[in-house]
Amino acid sequence: MKEQTLNQEFDFYYNMLSEVQKRSLLSMMKSFIGGKENTKRVSIAQYNRELDAAEERINRGQFVTQDSLRKEAEKW
Repeated sequence: MKEQTLNQEFDFYYNMLSEVQKRSLLSMMKSFIGGKENTKRVSIAQYNRELDAAEERINRGQFVTQDSLRKEAEKW
């Protein structure tokens, strides 16, 4: 699709949105653009340290089962 056609189609649908929908769309577009800039890669060593720490928490029993989470969510 040519850029001009794409822009025209975007404008057409954008004008049909409510004010709330436009704000939501704008927020989503900003997150797409900002997401690329805010992505911070970690080193393999850091990744492995995080995995080791998570495994230690699991071994100590510091985790939430799916059943207990489901029961907790029912209270919300």
